[in-house]
Amino acid sequence: MPIEALIIGLLILGLIILFVIIRKVSTGNVKNDFKDLQVRFNAIKTVPLAFKLNKATYIAKINDELAASVEENRTKYEKTQKDIDELQVKMTALEDQLLSKKYKACKDLIAEIDVDMKEAEKEVGEVENFLDSITQREQVQREHANELKDVYREIKQEVQSRASEMTIAYDGLENKLKECENLFSSFEEQIYANEFINASEDLEKISLNLESIKKAIEEMPGLIQMAKGVIPTLMEEVENYYLKTRAKGICTNNISVELKLKEIADNVNKSTKDIMEANTAGLKDDLDSYRGQLENILDSLSKENLAYDELKRISVKIDQSLRDIEKTYYYIQKVYDTDKEKYDLKDLSEVIVDTPLELEKYRKDFDELGKALKASMTPCSVLLTRANDLYGDVGELRESLLTKKHTIDKTSNDENRANVQIVKLQIVLNEVEVKIAQYRLPAISDTYKDDLKKGHYYVKEVRSLLEEIPLNIAELNKKLDEAIDFIYKLYNNVNNVVGMAVMVENAIVFGNKYRSTYPEVDTELSKAEFSYMNGEYTQALTIAIACIEKLFPKNGDEKIVEYAKGIE
Repeated sequence: MPIEALIIGLLILGLIILFVIIRKVSTGNVKNDFKDLQVRFNAIKTVPLAFKLNKATYIAKINDELAASVEENRTKYEKTQKDIDELQVKMTALEDQLLSKKYKACKDLIAEIDVDMKEAEKEVGEVENFLDSITQREQVQREHANELKDVYREIKQEVQSRASEMTIAYDGLENKLKECENLFSSFEEQIYANEFINASEDLEKISLNLESIKKAIEEMPGLIQMAKGVIPTLMEEVENYYLKTRAKGICTNNISVELKLKEIADNVNKSTKDIMEANTAGLKDDLDSYRGQLENILDSLSKENLAYDELKRISVKIDQSLRDIEKTYYYIQKVYDTDKEKYDLKDLSEVIVDTPLELEKYRKDFDELGKALKASMTPCSVLLTRANDLYGDVGELRESLLTKKHTIDKTSNDENRANVQIVKLQIVLNEVEVKIAQYRLPAISDTYKDDLKKGHYYVKEVRSLLEEIPLNIAELNKKLDEAIDFIYKLYNNVNNVVGMAVMVENAIVFGNKYRSTYPEVDTELSKAEFSYMNGEYTQALTIAIACIEKLFPKNGDEKIVEYAKGIE
């Protein structure tokens, strides 16, 4: 075989092999593209647009704002379904041509389907995204429901662990939890039926119930203690105090204890029922209110008891004041009758007339007060106000009479004082006269004689004032004080002069024993005698004592005193 023929044969064989390979590759690409289109087609065909559209349509029925958007996307959905149907037809045609090995026609159809597929994918994506944006509330509600279930489990566990604290409220809390379980079941049914509004309402009820249960768990021990312990104890205390108060005869009509106790007891029973049912809303405020009412009753009873005790005390004071008024009035009346002119008591005429009338009125008011207290029909707090008013009026009259009695007593005392003092002053004057006459002093100042006359004149003036009617007490006291001051000064001066003269005499007589022995003593004593004779007793005493002290420097005074005692 010629070489040219061999080369040509090899070339033809290579071309055949290349054609086969190219055809093989081309056929494989067409099949792969077909498979890719099938996957893409199945992806858009299996999107549950109809289900999501139904949910969105239901939601739109109760939401006017969504209705237009849902309707617009319904049109898109219908177009998408139409496009998908057309794609289905083309995909079937492509499969038939592929089976017929019409690869060139397949390529053209694949290119056409790819364009349509992209458009359909875009449309399905847009519709699905819109519908998901509406129906995603189902997921949100389910997430919320799961959160509430976690809270529910925690609360249920706490209720069970604290059963001993819950006592009478335990069954009520269990029923509340059971109600939550029923609402969870209802929620699932509403979600399944696409009743999102109803489902939301169920979740809201569950949330409120759980909050209520949680709050009830926190408050329940205190509420139980208040309803079953504190308030019953306080009610018993009120009842006992009320019985003791009534036993004392104290009126309690203004407090209405029995009626209020019954109302509170009924309300506490209702609150206890609420506790058993775990309904704690407003319960703490109610129980606090009942306790406050009981404390107010106790306070009111206490005030009535205090008013009763104070009423007893003030009644004693009123009675004593009335007795004081009677006693004081009779005293004033007696003085008025006997010494009206003397003490110038004419301005007491109204007092003498009006006081018995006022006293009679106050006695009557006091007796009525006592009867009202004994009758136990008027609250002691009311009677106490009346008693205080009466005590004020009686006290005012009592003080007025005591003031007038004090004025009379002062006038009488001043008169008595003047009478007593005038006798004493006369005695003092007599004593002064006796001393002057007794000691026969060589020289006595004419002043003393004048003063003695003046003293007697003071006594005469005071006696004259005592005889005046009415007495001029102010002038009497003034003149008496002047007399006392003057006469006692005179008395003291005379006593001093006499005492000094006696001391001079004693000193001179004592020193006479030393005249002959000591010429200077004779000289000094002569000077002392001269001063003594002239009435200069102070100077005479100074000279005599100085002379004796020269003889006895350490105890001259003592020598004179000893000598004086010896001659007594």
